[in-house]
Amino acid sequence: MKKNYLIAVAVAALMTAATVAQAADVSFSGQFRPRYNVANDFLDSTNADKFFDTRVRLNAKANVNANTVVNLQFQSVGQWGTDGADTGTRVQIGGSGPQFQASDTVSDVGLHQATLTLKNFAGMPVNAKIGRQEVVIDGHRLFGHTGWTQGAATQDAIRLTHAAGNHTFQYIYMENLNAGNSAAHSNADYATHTLHSSLQGVLGGSLSGIFVYVDDDAAKTQITGTQDVDDGADWFTIGARQKGKMGGLDYRVEFYHQFGDGQIPANDLNAGIGANYTALSDSASIDRDATMLGVRLGKTFKNAGWSPTITLWYDRLSGTDDSDVSSNDFGGFDTLYDTGHKFYGFMDQYLNSTNLGTGGMGLQDIAIKLKMSPKAGWTFKSDIHFFRTETDLDGANGTIVAANGALNDATSVSNDLGTELDLTLAHKYDANTKIQAGYSHYWSTQTFAMLNEGALESNQGSDWFYVQVDTKF
Repeated sequence: MKKNYLIAVAVAALMTAATVAQAADVSFSGQFRPRYNVANDFLDSTNADKFFDTRVRLNAKANVNANTVVNLQFQSVGQWGTDGADTGTRVQIGGSGPQFQASDTVSDVGLHQATLTLKNFAGMPVNAKIGRQEVVIDGHRLFGHTGWTQGAATQDAIRLTHAAGNHTFQYIYMENLNAGNSAAHSNADYATHTLHSSLQGVLGGSLSGIFVYVDDDAAKTQITGTQDVDDGADWFTIGARQKGKMGGLDYRVEFYHQFGDGQIPANDLNAGIGANYTALSDSASIDRDATMLGVRLGKTFKNAGWSPTITLWYDRLSGTDDSDVSSNDFGGFDTLYDTGHKFYGFMDQYLNSTNLGTGGMGLQDIAIKLKMSPKAGWTFKSDIHFFRTETDLDGANGTIVAANGALNDATSVSNDLGTELDLTLAHKYDANTKIQAGYSHYWSTQTFAMLNEGALESNQGSDWFYVQVDTKF
């Protein structure tokens, strides 16, 4: 009886949803993406970790009227055979094993994105997108959704966009942390304001500029002593990006500079560098002075077999050195909300925005990439990355090396962080499904081991293998 009642309710709900969808112009889509992983870390004392993880999405788009659109994206992510609403897909009652029945109490579905878009907002040639959303700018360089991770990344934001002719201009406000008021501070919030513009038709492509203002009032709770706690930490990023095609070559050049308050990240460096700053007692400020340079040059040989594309790649993200310490500057470039997986190797050794897995020593990435299509519907990629610190550790910057206990204990230190090889094979199974497999290996170095594991045992290399099925409908 109960079962029949529930079926009747489900059928009625489905019929109602179909009627509403037809009346309000609602469309549905979705994604199912399971992935099998085999990950072996840098330690001989541990075994390979083997696991499935999954992303499931259901999207609903409602064209309310000519100027109003609502988008809802429901998402469930988890690892097979584990419990927890945020981490797993199964809960066992009373223990584990086949003798225990799986519980149906897991509630792991939430809103990944929920936005209201108002076109021609307030009668102006501006579209306003309001709500939780994936913020992506300029190929995910400083703002991305980290889409490789099953959960991806979203922001609570307001985006105002004006597009006309060959130019686009947008302002994005992101509410990163709303910590409320306290007795000591009027607020302890963290917000990001971004101005971005792009112009098409420049040097065979597009030119874009960006200005980012980070208003970190949450820093007030970390700054004490004589420094004015009402100021918090305000810092800025400004830069430009040019991307296009010229003379049969694909190219991209971008440069960014960061300035403003730098005391909080300087004091928090896990390398212990903060102890060398005279401003640690808050008697003076520490300023940011950091840069990022990215260059890419590629060539596709369309008349050759398998149509290979070869790309040369160089990224340089500044780190902190002795001259920064002596001048009360913080030199580490903050990659903000980037998708590091896309840029710095698929094994994700350098995802942390402030230290990049280098203990604040910055990062240089020299890469050679090969892409080819052995047959229709198949793509093979091979990327090799040579990683180095940006801060010179080989016979220079003795203060920085001495501040990091692990580096100071090593017999010798070089700038070499290691080499990573990423191999990917992708097959377009049909119009909706893509099957992809990959293998990666990281050849470690003593410097990488000291900065990340603190033990020479980690200088052993690491492997990762995966198979993924991605179906969109």
